[in-house]
Amino acid sequence: MKTPKNIKSIVLGLFLTLVPGVVSGMAQSLPTDSRTMTDARSAIKTATVEKAEFTSEWKLERERGYTFSNLAKRAIKMVVRDNASGQKRSFEGLAIYQRGSASDAWRWSRFFTYENSIQMIGAVENTAELEQMTLDGMQARPTEWFGDLTGIFWVHPIKIVPGSFQKRSERNMSWKVEFELTRRWDHKFLVERSQVKAVDAYLGQDGKTWTFSVGSDGEKELNRVERSPSELDATPNMEKLGFRALYGAKPTK
Repeated sequence: MKTPKNIKSIVLGLFLTLVPGVVSGMAQSLPTDSRTMTDARSAIKTATVEKAEFTSEWKLERERGYTFSNLAKRAIKMVVRDNASGQKRSFEGLAIYQRGSASDAWRWSRFFTYENSIQMIGAVENTAELEQMTLDGMQARPTEWFGDLTGIFWVHPIKIVPGSFQKRSERNMSWKVEFELTRRWDHKFLVERSQVKAVDAYLGQDGKTWTFSVGSDGEKELNRVERSPSELDATPNMEKLGFRALYGAKPTK
């Protein structure tokens, strides 16, 4: 039995209505793989691209003020060698194209690098140095690491999380540090908690001073004991004694 022509038209019409993105994508004449890769490689001015590969398909975006998708983006991961130092690094970014009207051809715009994806290849982790930098940061600005210091009673020895170190440049690196601490909780509990902090370190213009951006990367409770508010208030805390006095292997009673 043959399908009536009007039924075929209805089905085709429904398809075009329900999946406009597919049809639009087919009609966009997006840049070819070879053109995109050539444009992206050419955008890297201070290094030689040794390896590049796509890590996503095309994504169309519409900026404010446009009635059509005026941007096309595709992710690429690269390995490059710096022309001056010879240092190799890897990173991921977006090849971005734009157009002024829905009927215009796509034209190259820029390559946007994800800063947190940059990693120096061959960089060696110096655990002792990272631990010392972390301790110096904790001592200099303890509130950024622990919050309310009146509720911090002890910080146990820190440990750099294996495999977390990333060197993004000579002036920027990151790592994760884990430790346990004794603290007040809900004004009526003495608790032991395990924490992991994500650290981004930036070298200042003087070439000597490091500043840190610290964020939480997870924590969990290990133990809790109920205490009266007066007992907790009487417990020596970091606000009164400072970081160094309450850091290290906890003395046994």
